[in-house]
Amino acid sequence: MTHAAKKFASNAWYVAARAEELGEALLARSIIGLPVVLYRKADGSPCALLDACAHRLYPLSKGFREGDEIRCSYHGFKFDPLGQCTHIPSSEHIPEQAKVRSFPLVERYDMAWIWMGDPELADPSLIPDCHWLNTGNKVFYYVHLQADYQLLIENLLDFSHVPFVHADQQGHPELARVVPETEMAGRTVVSKRLMRGSITPSLWADVMGLRQGQPMDHDQVFIFNAPSSVCIRQKIWASGAEDAAYPFSTSHFMTPDGDGATHYWSWVSLEWNGVSPASLERMDVGAREVAQQDVVALQAQQRTQDQLRRHGERPVIVSVPFDRGSLLSRRAIASLLD
Repeated sequence: MTHAAKKFASNAWYVAARAEELGEALLARSIIGLPVVLYRKADGSPCALLDACAHRLYPLSKGFREGDEIRCSYHGFKFDPLGQCTHIPSSEHIPEQAKVRSFPLVERYDMAWIWMGDPELADPSLIPDCHWLNTGNKVFYYVHLQADYQLLIENLLDFSHVPFVHADQQGHPELARVVPETEMAGRTVVSKRLMRGSITPSLWADVMGLRQGQPMDHDQVFIFNAPSSVCIRQKIWASGAEDAAYPFSTSHFMTPDGDGATHYWSWVSLEWNGVSPASLERMDVGAREVAQQDVVALQAQQRTQDQLRRHGERPVIVSVPFDRGSLLSRRAIASLLD
């Protein structure tokens, strides 16, 4: 894909990896256009450095560990976890500027969060609250999506696509009929809606044990935290039986790689008592199928945008009331740009 240069918010937390991905091995990842190398020190704490040796910008991720330090495999410069060069085989003198940038890295909710901007501003309290991810009944999905991260954000904030893209799994008519009530406060956009007397789709019937095609009620709260997380708190129940509701959440974290693609981590948490292994397994299979349907749709959307851009076409883009959350998310992201 060919993309015009895009600006990203740097003073913000992005998911860099799942916590379990970090270990002794050096992990290379592109975050908002910058190459980063991630690993764990011997004491288990994670660290992140710019993936470019201070000598000739060779990727440090292609080097090797010496204790908690990285030895560049091009000319042998060695760097500590803070990015300071500690040894140069070809010189007894280490220049003062022989250092690489380090990035704040915080583990929370089984993920490693990285701050790409001014480290003095890296306040962990700005990491979105996703406390429900601390429970055990959850399933996970990751893909390196070949589409812009804002397309994914807007897909997740406008569920009117669900009866069409996901009709075989979790679509029901009210998702395209009931317009959410949406507000913005600072970097957060919140949408809420209550849907009554809709039709139970197959995935919810299988996972919750409801009767497919029978009336159900469905509540949703969408929480977008700029620049890169969408958490959707939900509950469903057979119509008239709210005391037997099934609460669950889907949590989505999208980190632009800076080259037109997106690291996409997605979790589904089942939050009612007595979740069976069979329900969790069915949710795992269904969530992956649903996510893959979104991948196909978003990558097709990106290809169309790229093709139109290459040919200088600028068709009118129409918005409807369902798009309020998406439009406010753009405003929230823009407010964070340096």
